[in-house]
Amino acid sequence: MKTTQIIKKDIRRYWWLLVGGLTAIFCLELMALYSPQLIKKAVDLLAAGETDTGRLLGIGSSIVALACGVAVLRAVGRPSMLAFGYMIERDLRQHFFSCVIGLSGGGSSRRPAGDVMARATYDIDNIRMACGYGFQAAVNSVLTLALALAYMIFMSPLLTLLAFMPMVAIPWLTTRQSKRFHQCHQSIQKSFAALTEESRDSVSAIRLIKVFDLISFKDRQFDRLARRHLDNNMTLARVSALYLPVMTLITHLSQAVVWGLGGAMAVLGLLSAGDIVAFSAYLVILRTPLVYSGYLINLYQRARSSGARVNRILEGATGQVQISPAAESATLPLGETDIVIKNLSFTYPGENRTALENISLYLPSGSTTAIVGPVGSGKSTLLQLLTRIQDPPPGSIFIGDTDILRIPPEQLRAYMGMAVQEPFLFSDTIRENLLFAQPMAGEDEIWEALGAAGLSREIRQFPEQLDNVLGEGGRTLSGGQKARLCLARTILQGCPFLLLDDPLSAVDNRVEAGILENLSRRTGKGCLIVSHRPQSLAFSHRIVVLEEGRLNAEGSHEELIETSSLYRRLVQSQNLTSRLSEEI
Repeated sequence: MKTTQIIKKDIRRYWWLLVGGLTAIFCLELMALYSPQLIKKAVDLLAAGETDTGRLLGIGSSIVALACGVAVLRAVGRPSMLAFGYMIERDLRQHFFSCVIGLSGGGSSRRPAGDVMARATYDIDNIRMACGYGFQAAVNSVLTLALALAYMIFMSPLLTLLAFMPMVAIPWLTTRQSKRFHQCHQSIQKSFAALTEESRDSVSAIRLIKVFDLISFKDRQFDRLARRHLDNNMTLARVSALYLPVMTLITHLSQAVVWGLGGAMAVLGLLSAGDIVAFSAYLVILRTPLVYSGYLINLYQRARSSGARVNRILEGATGQVQISPAAESATLPLGETDIVIKNLSFTYPGENRTALENISLYLPSGSTTAIVGPVGSGKSTLLQLLTRIQDPPPGSIFIGDTDILRIPPEQLRAYMGMAVQEPFLFSDTIRENLLFAQPMAGEDEIWEALGAAGLSREIRQFPEQLDNVLGEGGRTLSGGQKARLCLARTILQGCPFLLLDDPLSAVDNRVEAGILENLSRRTGKGCLIVSHRPQSLAFSHRIVVLEEGRLNAEGSHEELIETSSLYRRLVQSQNLTSRLSEEI
């Protein structure tokens, strides 16, 4: 769903805010623009000497009453239009967030986090300003121009034509400035995204920056980006600064025409003194929307550029492959269902090298399958395809008889729980980090999951146990503890099938082997394990060996030791590494 579609949907949903706001604005403009007519009447009466105190007090009271009415209507209309803009902002942020969360692995990895944050803050703010305050100001300006012009034509079509002659330059100036505003805002948005990404990157790597004494280097880098952002904003300020004096000059020229030519017409008896005063008042009123048009163009161009940037995220989130329009109706029985991979080949978007080529595997439920291979052989890619972090080609991966592309991602991931190589923990308690996977889990279930991950004894030694606060990224835990806590979170999901993408690489060989073997004994549940330590997988029912994205061999540990030279080299390499570690 694009930005314009969300806005149209909100127009239908919150039409009462628009109708109420527009009605109030229309009424207040009628009242505000009638005031010069009362002033005209008073001036004509004074010029003719036909007035008295009572009539002047009546006209003055009418002007005050109109001013009070305008104030009340403005207090109603303006908040209604601003509220509409905030409604759009809320809905757009919600949709943007859900789209960012739903981006495929390729889509999210190609976008720096700072760039996404800039679009979620600066760009959506621009759209909200244009839809709320900008729309209200534009309607105000159009009504003011239309009604004032109607009153002026009613009084004197000739003087109206003469007064508007200096304004023929406005369309040309507006078009020229609009293009320059658009170019400036594109530069500002890019420099702001770069500045946000640099800030986020520096805060995330603050300890590394201190360790390598890179503070002065990062400071200079940030200063360079900040200066570039400042230069872009100053360019926009210079472009904007030119617009206001030119528009002011045009309105002053129109005033000169009214007082010069209009005065001559009044002397000739073609106009009254009140007409000249009213014309002058209308030109003063018109000065605000004419001068303000530069700001509105600026605001529109900002919203236009921001909408295009936000749409790139919203459209990128809809790029997941689906087999048929009825894809979301496919259901998956969460029981003992086998996984079948048929002739799977996959290449990452933008890459020439094939990550996986012609892979066919059968993963029966209730059994443990292990995948080993050198770095870059496609082990992690296979797990990402199984969970649709990356979308596989149609007709290549099935659960039972159902293509996983026909299964809603949330249902698919409820069937397969995945523990990844890089552990991530929230800045919260141990309990909350675990409940993130299963909010309704009880105390016994939590300790059972920690026990399965080999971490319960260590957690019980903490002062506050489950309520111990971990800090940013789990900094109070060691690397092995973080890995096991993330594994416990995956176990707590209770999924029928576990995918373990080398989650225990920071743990001792023997501890890893014990934990993995215990997990493989879960009754009636399947397990697919990726590890760079073949010896830790010797208990597996079947081991698959990958090499450069191709299936090299498969069988039990003993069979592969005899038949696969690659597997033997991997085992020997692990044994050698273990002996060297023990000697050190």
